[in-house]
Amino acid sequence: MEQGQVNVSLNTVDKLARALGVTTGSLVGLRPVARQDGDALIEEVLAHKLVSARKALMLTQDTLGQRSGVSMYVIAHIERQARNPSLQTLAKLAASLDLSLEALLSK
Repeated sequence: MEQGQVNVSLNTVDKLARALGVTTGSLVGLRPVARQDGDALIEEVLAHKLVSARKALMLTQDTLGQRSGVSMYVIAHIERQARNPSLQTLAKLAASLDLSLEALLSK
């Protein structure tokens, strides 16, 4: 995984971040940020950030899907917190929203 040869899920990254005591977004970012008690679940953070970034750009789920190559159904499931996306999927969405992966996974 450290060599970038495995496409891991968000839940796996979140478990690693929890074990290291850092936020999930910062684990994929430039510098680690300590996790605080009461931090929101990563699924909630991702769903909120995805919806707000998409709406700020006035994109529908379908349009974001066309831009990113990610199915609008997958996007809908992520926004409803009903899917455990891979980091590869999240990277495609982040790039299409002009965000870093860290920003997409951070409050």
